[in-house]
Amino acid sequence: MTSGSPDGTKAHRVAIALTLSMFAIWGFAHRLYDTLLPDFATALSLNADQQSLAGFALSFGYWLMALPAALISRNFGYKSGVVFGLGTFAVGLFLFYPAAAQHAFAWFLLAAVVIGSGLAILEVSADPLIVRLGAKKTAVRRLNIAQALNPLGVISGFFVGQYLLQTSFGHFGLDRANVLSTPLFFIGAGVLLFAFLVDNAGFPTVAIDRVSKNDSTVKSFRPLFRNRLFMLGAGALFLCSSTQVVMWGFVTRYAMADVTGMTAVGAKDVLLWCLFAFTAGRIVGTALMYKFDPSTLLAIFAAGGSISAAIAAAFGGITGVACLVVASFFWSILFPTIFASSIRDLDGDTKTGAAVLMFAAGSGAAVLALLNIIITPAVIQYVMAVPAVCFAAIAAFALYYRRTAPAV
Repeated sequence: MTSGSPDGTKAHRVAIALTLSMFAIWGFAHRLYDTLLPDFATALSLNADQQSLAGFALSFGYWLMALPAALISRNFGYKSGVVFGLGTFAVGLFLFYPAAAQHAFAWFLLAAVVIGSGLAILEVSADPLIVRLGAKKTAVRRLNIAQALNPLGVISGFFVGQYLLQTSFGHFGLDRANVLSTPLFFIGAGVLLFAFLVDNAGFPTVAIDRVSKNDSTVKSFRPLFRNRLFMLGAGALFLCSSTQVVMWGFVTRYAMADVTGMTAVGAKDVLLWCLFAFTAGRIVGTALMYKFDPSTLLAIFAAGGSISAAIAAAFGGITGVACLVVASFFWSILFPTIFASSIRDLDGDTKTGAAVLMFAAGSGAAVLALLNIIITPAVIQYVMAVPAVCFAAIAAFALYYRRTAPAV
């Protein structure tokens, strides 16, 4: 099958369904980890610095493996990259067991880094595969449709995490760590089973294509660095990632600091409403792409997000919280639209381009790590100026892309 063959697509419905499911899997993994981290930190007696490092570890795995993932997808194909990514993800989940059993922070960090590495390989393979499974004209919309499953995984990860936390109540220290880690072991087994299904499913030719042995992966980066539009897209994706991690990383602390009477439970509900708004935005934004140009929608959504985040930074309180929920709606289509737009026209460099974009996205976590060090509760309201500026820069990129991108 070629990337534009509809008949080939129909003949591989199971493979496509499995690929789409992976967008929910990594959303589930991210939110489950973030939900369980504070209680794991308590159970393992981590101090504030160790907990901050643990929060950054999963994103570090993304950053670490994003570029090497190009070697896998180029030399073994997208399908092999998906299987390898799932397997690595499962190993990371298994590593939480010795982390809990030995009460060892080093094992916990290793588990988080391995999970992040597996998810990076998975995304570097699955995202461009969806882009290539059809005509260039509908590539952006196609990835947005696939990414619409991601928030379902995010919300599922939130509720599963809350359930696991409830089951751990009454347990303390090492015992509580074991209670939290045991379900992760079984989730890892489920991920391995899913990898087995992917490995044995028949995929279209584009998913198993490999470069020739004489085609250097290192040299494949050079034309990308000379591609102005692609590099601007990578920068926009870094800003996109920074926007998300800052908004959702600070939203509970923002709510508790700026809303009188806000409890920790209520602040978690604010995050949940942000996730619901994010889901709604993905659905609405993708539907609008059937009528409007994706780059136009990208500019409108980014501008809306910038205004919402700026109001949150300026006014705080319940108004600011409501604006962060609205900003989450507008953030929804940014990642898949920027990603697909940036690699749509790369053709033979698509696999390497996907790795560079994922490296840029993974680097956004460094912004959150830096802000966690310098932001105090007294000024936490104003941290939302960061996503406001990032949204505005993405809107500028969208307008530039709309003027200069090749017509399809």
